[in-house]
Amino acid sequence: MVDEMDLMRDLKDVEPVRPRAFEEARAALRTAMAVDEAPEAKPAPRRRARWSGRRTVGAGAAALVAAAAAGVLVATSASSPGKAPVKAAPPAAAANPILAELAADITPLQAKVTGDATLEIRNQSPTSSKLRFNGIGLYTDDGTYYWGNDKSSLRRAVMKSAGDETFKRGVTVALYAAKGDITTARARMENANLAPGANPDQGERAKTEKLKAVAKARGEKYVPPKPPTPERQKEIADNHIWMNSIGALLASPENPQVRAGVLRILATMPKVRVTKTTTAGQPTLTLVDSWSDGRETLIIKAGTGQPVALLSEAQGTKPSMTYYHNSRVRIADVKAGKF
Repeated sequence: MVDEMDLMRDLKDVEPVRPRAFEEARAALRTAMAVDEAPEAKPAPRRRARWSGRRTVGAGAAALVAAAAAGVLVATSASSPGKAPVKAAPPAAAANPILAELAADITPLQAKVTGDATLEIRNQSPTSSKLRFNGIGLYTDDGTYYWGNDKSSLRRAVMKSAGDETFKRGVTVALYAAKGDITTARARMENANLAPGANPDQGERAKTEKLKAVAKARGEKYVPPKPPTPERQKEIADNHIWMNSIGALLASPENPQVRAGVLRILATMPKVRVTKTTTAGQPTLTLVDSWSDGRETLIIKAGTGQPVALLSEAQGTKPSMTYYHNSRVRIADVKAGKF
C-alpha cells in the first residue's frame, strides 16, 4: 500500500518552496489532516523538516516545557491552583467562560486610528523585537499580507503590490463573529482559507490527482485512503476553524473587533483548553488545541487578547515558540522606506 504521508512529503519536494514557509505550512497541515484519515495508515518516518518555521502539528512538547523551565512561561490554573484548565463546552450550547468574558470586554473597544497597517516581527525572544531569520511582515488593515527577508525586500513587495489576500476572508469572518450568530461564524471560518465561490471538493480532487502523479512517478499503485469517520470529519473541521481563526488574529492583532470575534469562535471549540499564565512578567492566557495529529499552543495578552506567541508541535521537527512583536505603521511610510 502506498504511504499517503510519504506521498505528501514527495509532493512537497517537487513543488517550489517560497520564503513565507510559516504561512504556507498551515495549508500543508490541512492536507496532512485530510490525507492521514485511514486508521491503518503507516506512521511517517521522522526526518528533518525542510521548512524551519512550519506550522504543522504533531507530537512532542519540548519547547513549551523548556520555556516554562526557563521562567518565560509560568502557568497557573484557569480558576485556582491545583485544578485542571477550563475546557470549552460544545458549540452553541455554552462558551468557555474565560474567552467569552474577554470577548465581551473587548467588543466595545474601537480600533486604533494610528497608521493603516501592522508591522510584524517574529522571533524566538519574548522581549526583543530584533529582526531575525523569520523576516518581517506587514498586514494592511483589510488583511492583505506582505513579507520580506528584511526591510528593503518588504518595501519592494509593498511597492509592487505583491501581497497575499488569503487572510482577508478570515478577518471578514472574525468581524462578523464579534456580534453575529456564532454557529454561522464557525461555518464560515471553517472555509475562510478558500477563495470566494471555491468548492472544497475541487481541492480534494486536485490533491488526489497530485498524489496519483507522485505514486506513478515512484512506480507504485495509488491506493486512496478510506473515507474519514464522522469523528475524524469533525476533528478536521475543528482544525480548520482553529487554523483560520488564528490566521485572522495574527493578520489583524490591533483590531479589537477581530480579536473579539476570534475569541467568541475559540470559546466554542470543544478541545480548546485555557490556562492563566505569565509570559515575560506579563499576565497572559495560554490556549491549547489538540488533534490526533498533534496540537498548537497560542499565548495571548490576558487583558486584550492580542497574540503574544505561538507553538506548533510537529513530528520529526524541533518545535520552538514563536513570539510576535507588532507595531502600527503607515503604508506610505513603508513605501518611502521610513519604518
